[in-house]
Formats: sequence, C-alpha cells, structure tokens
Amino acid sequence: MHRNRAVALSAGIALLSFRQAADSTQIGMAMKRTVVGRDPLTTRADGSRIRSDLQSALLAARNRDGGWGYAPGRHTRIEPTCWAELALAHSQGRPPNVDSIRAWKRQDDWLVDVPGAPPNIAFNALAALTFLQERSTVPLAQPLIRRLIEAKGLRYRQSAAIGQDNSIQAWSWVDGTASWVEPTAWCLLLLKRDRSQSPRQEAAERIRVGEQFLFDRVCRDGGWNYGNPEVYGRKLWPYVPTTAVALLALQDHRNHPVVVQSLQQLQNDVASERSVVAVALTIVCLRTYGIANDALEQTALALTADADAGNLLATSMMLYALTDTRQQAAFSL
Repeated sequence: MHRNRAVALSAGIALLSFRQAADSTQIGMAMKRTVVGRDPLTTRADGSRIRSDLQSALLAARNRDGGWGYAPGRHTRIEPTCWAELALAHSQGRPPNVDSIRAWKRQDDWLVDVPGAPPNIAFNALAALTFLQERSTVPLAQPLIRRLIEAKGLRYRQSAAIGQDNSIQAWSWVDGTASWVEPTAWCLLLLKRDRSQSPRQEAAERIRVGEQFLFDRVCRDGGWNYGNPEVYGRKLWPYVPTTAVALLALQDHRNHPVVVQSLQQLQNDVASERSVVAVALTIVCLRTYGIANDALEQTALALTADADAGNLLATSMMLYALTDTRQQAAFSL
C-alpha cells in the first residue's frame, strides 16, 4: 500500500509539472499587437489568417509516420496526434484522418504512448474519441473502450487529512495508481459518446462511478483541481484546463448545482489564467454549453497572433477552438 501511494504521488507530481509547463508556455503572451477593440471585419480577417497559419504550422510539423510530437521534430505521441487530427479535420470540415493512430503499436489492446512505460489511460480515451468521430472507424474504438471499462483507480483508506471519498474507483493516468480528475473526465466523456451506439450495463456502471468521483472531487467554490479538493482542511484551488475537461464530461447534467457553479468559476478563472491551453479548452467547453464569449475568442486571437508554433499540443487546441462551428462536435454528447 505504501508503495502504491508513492507511485500515485509520483505520478501526480509528474502530471502537475507537465501540465503547468504546458500552460506556462502561454504562446504569444507578450503581444506586439492585439485584436481587442478592432472592428468585426478586421477581427474576422485576423481569425481567418491565424487559422490558416495554425493549419500550416501543424501540417509542416507532421512526422514521417503521420503523427505529431509535443514539439516539431519530437517523437510522435498520442495526445498531440489526436488533437492535431481533430483540429485539422474540424477546421477543414471533414472526418479526422486516423491512419497513424490505427497503425500505433499496441499492448493488450492499449495504445502504447511511450515504449517501456505503462499505457496512458487518458490518452487512450482521447484516441478512442477520435475513432468515434467517423462511423467507419467506430469499430477501432471498441477494443480500447473495453479496456477502459475494466480500468479502475486504486481504493484507499479514508483519511481525516483529505476531505474526499477514497473508496471511489474512477480512472487513473496509469494502472495501479490513484484516480485523477482529467483521466476520469476523458474516460467518462468517451463512454457517454459510445453509449448511444452500443449501450452496455458495465459501461453504465463505470459512468455512474465516474460522475460520483467528479462530484466528490469538486472544489469548494466550484471547478476542479487535479485530484484533491482540499488537504488538511485547506481548500485547494481549481485549474482552468482541468475544470473545462470535467465540465465537458458532465455536459449532460448542465442544470446540476455543481455544474452551474463550476461553469461560473471557469469563466471567472480564465480571466487570469491566460495560457493557450486554458483559453482554448474554455472556448471549447463554453461553446459546448451554448455560452457565447466573444471577448474570450478575441483574447484567443490575441494570444496566437504572434505565436511560436513550437508547442504543437497548444497549437492544435487553439486551432480547434478558433474554428467556430457553434458546435464542438468531437466533444459534444
């Protein structure tokens, strides 16, 4: 048990460092110009040009195997590849090209993100979501979905120091560790997308547990941290990307008090968390809920107007967010 706790803590620290590094990239934060205050025609022209530039940057950075790394020239990884394919497909009005994901190395039906490392559960859920975007590739998602239904985070003894229900077994980042908000949200969204096509009792139970976990882990004022809502009686603060993804997973409960409060918290927090990842995911989330936010979209244009395309995950997310179809199809239920 102590070893498992250490592994879970180590995984959490590594995740936090990675997410903070991605968010702190803040592509284009020091702007030479801004679109805020421009007339609508100029803003639309800026948006068209920026989307074209983002598309070109992604296409130029594609690896020979058809996928993308987190930066140009880096090894192909699942997360940036899925986001890049979804963004390019979304911006071009076509289904995503899944050839590179289809050919990915597998281990017991899991897609292997890093050879020698345990399968990343959240990234496998994102890959399955990508397969579900086109009817002809839905069968490719089914082996992943079966594995994700079986996957469970560890159960821990209750502790007075941490105000949460440690018995809930949602989803972890890798097998044999604690449940976390982001992998739970991605798996929950996937199973909800899939249930309209192939409803199954075991999936319904995992959906129930996943929702129970997110409602249990919500921060006191709304929104979600990476895992715990509080420690030693002190409330932890929510993060914008984590909150946006959790809300996508709970979009079918939009009248629930937790969801209503967290939507407001998200809109409050994004005003100060000006990273490309935070703003892009917030735009995707708010559009999914039918909430217009023109000011935030103009902020997104400003963030990317002079962007360095070195962060391909952020580039993909922003391209997806700036493609305004009024329905974020890949993540809608």
